[in-house]
Formats: sequence, C-alpha cells, structure tokens
Amino acid sequence: MRSRTIVVAVLAAAVILVPAASAGGQKVTLTLDWTPNPDHVGFYYARDTGLFAKAGLNVSIRAPSDPTAPLKLVAVGKSDLAVSYEPELFFAAAKKLPVVAVAAVVPQPLNSIIAIKSTIRSIRDLAGRTVGITGVPSDYATLDTVLKSVGLTRKDVKVVSVGYNLLPALLAHKVDAVLGVYRNVEGIQLQQRGFHPTVIPVDRAGVPTYDELVLVANSSRLRSDPQYRSTVRRFVGAFLAGTAQARRNPRRALTILRHVTASEPAFLARATPATLALLAGADGIGCMRVKQWQRFGSWMHAQSLLKKPIAATSVMTTRFLPQRCPHS
Repeated sequence: MRSRTIVVAVLAAAVILVPAASAGGQKVTLTLDWTPNPDHVGFYYARDTGLFAKAGLNVSIRAPSDPTAPLKLVAVGKSDLAVSYEPELFFAAAKKLPVVAVAAVVPQPLNSIIAIKSTIRSIRDLAGRTVGITGVPSDYATLDTVLKSVGLTRKDVKVVSVGYNLLPALLAHKVDAVLGVYRNVEGIQLQQRGFHPTVIPVDRAGVPTYDELVLVANSSRLRSDPQYRSTVRRFVGAFLAGTAQARRNPRRALTILRHVTASEPAFLARATPATLALLAGADGIGCMRVKQWQRFGSWMHAQSLLKKPIAATSVMTTRFLPQRCPHS
C-alpha cells in the first residue's frame, strides 16, 4: 500500500468528489486510492477530453475518505470501480472479497529506497546504517528481500519505524535511508530541495516486479451482469486511450491535473512528466501479465504475507485488455 508523508487524517478530512464532464451517458463511479495526483492522469484526461463520454459513460471520480476503503466499496457495490495496489488484491482474495484487477494503472513499482547522503549509492551501502520504514508487515518483507539481494540481513542495519513521517525523518537525519516512498513523489520533492537523492526502486533490488496501481472491478458482477461487463470494457478502453493521449500531450495533461489536484504547481510541473514516463510498461499501457502476478503472489506467500498460496487468475483478468497485451 502507498506510504505517504501526509498523515491519513488529512486525507480523511478532505473527501473529493469531482463531477463528471458530461451529464449524459451511463453513470459510473470510480474511487481513487488517494487524493488526485499524476498517477491518475489517464482517468482525468479521458474525462475532460470527452473520451468517457464518447464511450457512453458519465464518470464521477472520488477520492476516498479512508484509503483502505476503495476495494471494500467495490466489493459491496457502492463504487463501480476503484484504483488499488497489486498486493491489496492478494490480501482481498485471502478475505474472499469479490474484486479483480482489470487493467494496470501504473505498470511498474514506484516504491523505492531513497537516501540523501552521498555515501549511500547502493543497497550494500546500507550496512551499518539506519533505515526508516512505516512499520507495516510488507515493509519488513521488502527490506529483507532487498538486503538479501546483496548478502545482507536485517541484523546488518538498524530499522526504525517512523510511521508515515518518512520524508521528515530523512530530512532531520533521524534515519539514513527510507523505504516506502515513491520515486515520482518524494524523489522529486527532494530534488526540489536541492538534494541529489539515491533512488532505488524495489524491483531493481530483488523484489519481483509488480503493478503499483491497478484498476479494480467487482468479480461477481462481471460474472452475472452483462451490462456491467460492457461498462467495464468501455471504461478500460477509454481510460487506456486517455493515458496514451496524455503521454503524447504532456502539456495538456498538466493543465488538466492543475484543475483537479491540490499539489503545488512547481511540484506538479516536474512530477507529471516523470509519472507519464512510468505509465507504459514493457508491454505497453494497461497491460498485465499473469505469470508476473503469480511470481509476485508467490513471493508474498514465501514472505508470510499470505497464509496460503493464491492463484493470480483469481485476483486479476486480462479479458478486458486490448489484443496487443499478452494474455498469459
């Protein structure tokens, strides 16, 4: 799950409902994983340029009052679709929630280890150093894997749980490095402060690659409701087109984001192009690989994040993705 330097209470106090661009069409609700930011540019681009409307959809985009709520809202039918994280789909399956990923939103990890000291340029340089984490179980699993990739263990570093105050802890030199921050957010914030941070995405340090953010639908409704299946298919098509157009028109994408986010203009101007570059994976925009998901799910089980193995095909489907995407 996403770690942020903003306390959750701030998010809970700032529920955002962005009205759809068109009054006509079938009404669809999308619940985001967090407040609007460049990760969501494909949705807003599709809405504000009329791509959703052309698909016959009237889309309302909401930020959650509780960042743990999006999957639950989809599961009980209070939101048609949601944005969430690949690990959360496996956790949801363990709880038998009827949710399934239907497209990648950010098809590669954003979660990174970041340091600002010039003496830390690699994972091996963490030996004898202090590493700050939020303290959630996945942090320990990720850190253990990252350290193991260079022959280290948790005994070789000092681990400090700082909650969601990762960036403040790093800037105050309470820790030498942090895990649980995003390269396209905190990495850029540090650059704006004049630092030259070392940024190491976790998939470049031993953790199996995964899709950071995914679009989620209700699996029970997909099986039983032909109209819902049609809605999801049209939504996915318009969203992927919006993402592709945003990548081709970064200035227009930035203009659209300025109207829907609370981010500072200077940060947004740097974060938007940086994020756009991350929205296409090896197979293109939106694509997901079953084998890749299975490897990540197997890693979660091996790290005791899951009590039992979970089949990737029970938490994601490629049936709504274009033919250009691999379907295995």
